[in-house]
Amino acid sequence: MEFFVGLDVSLDETHFCVVDECGRIVKEGRCPSEPSAIARSIRHKGRRIEHVGLETGGLSQWLFEGLTKEGFSVSVMEARHVRAAFAAMRVKTDRNDARGIAQLVRLGWFKRVHVKSLDAQGTRALLTMRAFLVEKVTATENSLRAALRNFGLKMGAVTRRTWEARARELAMGQEMLEQIVEAMLRVRRLLLVELEAVETRLLAQAKADPVTRLLMTAPGVGVVVALSFRSAVDDPDRFRRTRDVGSWLGLTPRRWQSGKTDIVGRITKGGDARVRTMLFEAAATLLGRVRLMSPLKAWGLRIAKRTCMKKAIVAVARKLATMLLAMWKSGTAFWATRREPASAQDFAPA
Repeated sequence: MEFFVGLDVSLDETHFCVVDECGRIVKEGRCPSEPSAIARSIRHKGRRIEHVGLETGGLSQWLFEGLTKEGFSVSVMEARHVRAAFAAMRVKTDRNDARGIAQLVRLGWFKRVHVKSLDAQGTRALLTMRAFLVEKVTATENSLRAALRNFGLKMGAVTRRTWEARARELAMGQEMLEQIVEAMLRVRRLLLVELEAVETRLLAQAKADPVTRLLMTAPGVGVVVALSFRSAVDDPDRFRRTRDVGSWLGLTPRRWQSGKTDIVGRITKGGDARVRTMLFEAAATLLGRVRLMSPLKAWGLRIAKRTCMKKAIVAVARKLATMLLAMWKSGTAFWATRREPASAQDFAPA
């Protein structure tokens, strides 16, 4: 007889439920949220666990790796699908959630989520740290600007190198402001040092990775965009068609159709928000700053002329995601003309 397990995971403890192939509950309870503790709780002599399921969450990747090493077949389930399946549940408890997940695993009524490799998770952690530091540097500068503005002192347009000198110049001669400025500048300086260290590490990682260098041949795609896309996709073969990556990133329009009603709305904004933002910025750079004309840029400019620049940027971002995945799968570098450059093979992944 086959058995299926549902896990409702929280930070400290996990509720589990084991059901047989007929849906009858064989065992249920709770245990610490540790792979070894969960494995001991659901394992039983003579019981062959066919499948273990859990929702996406903060511990899902770690538990997936740990339970896989314990010898179980594990699936991480899309949380939105699980929530929709439990919409009719009148009493929602962790115990009932574990029961429901076990039944979903038994019936196969769930969408499996790709669990990223350890390398992809490490890259994502670095990119998250970089985004955090950039946000804090910007918040520190804006806070200091606002403090000076209250006294009629305006920073104006300054660069990162001239920021400190300009702030000290405005606060000169006012003891209170000088103390505030020096304190904020020390915080800003420390954040910039850490930000530079993270960016140096990301740059070294991009140089050492042939796939990232390949993606960076596309116009508008730099180190951060290429690493964000690479770590998010992780495995290009999980997309049967390259155009599927656009909908996976939430860059395709919403649609609601019923009878004679057919409404096409804005993009779904599903999937990884950071990668979608990076692709949007890359598309804006391609259409605005990149001088080299290419079929992709010409196509985007035609859309902008027909509709508006914002819609053109979204369309180019979706097309760019498709092209990046195609480049990754084929090992071919981007070229702006119909003729392939001689250096394209230099970027082919190993």
